[in-house]
Amino acid sequence: MDKKIQKIRKTHEATKRSLAEGRNIAFTAEAIIEPIEYLLQQIEIKDKALKEAETFVEELILAADTVPASHLDLEEIAQDGTMVINSIAAALKGEDTSE
Repeated sequence: MDKKIQKIRKTHEATKRSLAEGRNIAFTAEAIIEPIEYLLQQIEIKDKALKEAETFVEELILAADTVPASHLDLEEIAQDGTMVINSIAAALKGEDTSE
């Protein structure tokens, strides 16, 4: 798991424990905004990869429905599929896959 996300999780759990124990907790705006911005960025990266995968699957289904099997380039489909899978894997690691 991403180290920043691990830190956010630990901080979140510690904060929940402190609140449950009735401690008064104060945060700066920066301390709150920074992790939220990071998490939003990670969501955006993963959404892009998911949309790429959805588009690939939709195009594959369309091709299977409209193009005779003898005209499908299986090597190209496999290469495209591999690129999509690699993009998804990178996104799940938190890497931006935008070109």
